[in-house]
Amino acid sequence: MNLLQYYLIFGIITNILYFLTTWKLFQKAGRKAWESLIPVYNLLVTIKIIHRPWWWIFIVFIPIVGPIMTIIILVDFISHYNRRSWMDALLVVLFSFVFLAYINYSPQTKYIDKIERKETLISAVLFAVIFATVIHTFIIQPFTIPTGSMERTLLVGDFLFVNKIKYGIRLPMTPVALPFLQNKIPLGDSSKPQHQTNSYIDNIRLPYFRLPGWTDVKRGDIVVFNYPTDSLHTAIDRKDPYVKRAVGVPGDILEIKDANLYVNGKLENIKKDEEQQRRYNIYTNESGISPKKIDDLLGYAPYFETQSEIRDKRKYTFEGLTTENLNLIKNLNTVDSVAQDIAKVGVQDLRINAYGKIDTAQSIFPINKHWNRSQYGPIQIPRKGDVIHLNHENIEQYRDIITRYENNDLKIVGNQFYINGTPTDNYTIKQNYYWMMGDNRDNSLDSRYFGYVPENHIIGSPVFTWLSIQGLFENTFKTPSGEKVDGYGHKAKFKIRWDRMFKIPNTDTLPKDKTSYLPYFIVLLIAYFSYDYFKKKKKKKLKNQ
Repeated sequence: MNLLQYYLIFGIITNILYFLTTWKLFQKAGRKAWESLIPVYNLLVTIKIIHRPWWWIFIVFIPIVGPIMTIIILVDFISHYNRRSWMDALLVVLFSFVFLAYINYSPQTKYIDKIERKETLISAVLFAVIFATVIHTFIIQPFTIPTGSMERTLLVGDFLFVNKIKYGIRLPMTPVALPFLQNKIPLGDSSKPQHQTNSYIDNIRLPYFRLPGWTDVKRGDIVVFNYPTDSLHTAIDRKDPYVKRAVGVPGDILEIKDANLYVNGKLENIKKDEEQQRRYNIYTNESGISPKKIDDLLGYAPYFETQSEIRDKRKYTFEGLTTENLNLIKNLNTVDSVAQDIAKVGVQDLRINAYGKIDTAQSIFPINKHWNRSQYGPIQIPRKGDVIHLNHENIEQYRDIITRYENNDLKIVGNQFYINGTPTDNYTIKQNYYWMMGDNRDNSLDSRYFGYVPENHIIGSPVFTWLSIQGLFENTFKTPSGEKVDGYGHKAKFKIRWDRMFKIPNTDTLPKDKTSYLPYFIVLLIAYFSYDYFKKKKKKKLKNQ
């Protein structure tokens, strides 16, 4: 049976159980018994019985918030039959049909048409959760930058709002879940997420559906998407969210030569606010560069000192420097030379795990190509409707598309390919794909390693940086003395980056020319609290007259 058939059977069984456990309750409320049997209509009648607005029925069918609203309706429903205690509410939530049947067939049960409603803290919190969940799920979602793959355009510790309407609202595919949690309940050891409990029910899924947006993903957009090759979660909307720049759209041909990206044969167009970083080796005299000098020049920057291959020289490797920051380093009187760290042609970027096998998550895509982060391609981005002629040379390039993203069974017997049991050498692409790369080009886990990003994995685009804090996520290791430092032994000092707050990313405007909306926000806050203060003061004055 397919998914739709399972949902249909579940709906029929649930509806029959609701009829068997509420038909007498409907009669006692002055309704007909048969009204409790008609799907959807019985829910509308239930809402009328408890004297709630008719439009509540729409909230019931909204993924994630629907179960919360159903609980509110059930608790309200039994309260009209004199079941108003905490225990009654708990029983109807945990043993819905059993407890409803008990009330339904109890001879003492009576319907109370009008009841005095007191808005409690719990009801206020529940409705606030519903409202916030609708906003979070369908319109705007908060997002935090935990890694440096997009530096220096987006920094570690930037807190963003992500616009989920721009590319079209994607309806949740796992509708039964705890609000606000991406995929795990934050209990236990967070370093071992495979041992944590999922925040959603994986077996209850809806098919992918996206409402029309006002634009498609454009080349150069900063995009938030679900990590395609997530090994812990198969539900698309529960895979970890990533943020990168869309450097390739469907149909584009990409190639990287000596760390320079070419799109359709031309050097990429870099936006004004796209602060790309590259990895550099800095050679100095024996005096070197002090950590304080680096902090004074760059603020926090990931770097480490290694053994120099040049005699009487010290070598510092910076994981990422913009052209501007590179020039600041070059101008130091102890610096002799700088060299961009570019991987050589033909050197394949493969990582071997502890078991002696290829770590596909950290190795170049596809694994049968002798490519690396600096020398890559050419590779074409698949477009919906493209017909791919399969062979042993390109099968690794399209394997995930055929199986993981478009849900087909692929078998290879000798030189013959079988898709869903049918022998074929061609495959038609079912959806559009994109190529995502970090602005921190030499320190980014991106499409060079996990491959194409399917259209159904797109979440939205960052629209606003509302907070930026340094030192919140960088210091992940402890020294023997107990001090927290980054992976290179340096400490990122804690500070709030006021100059980044309330600015809009991805505007193709020079960073120094970006408008900060923080003053406007402060003025609005002052205006709101002033209005609220004088309103309460006036109300109190009228009450005392």
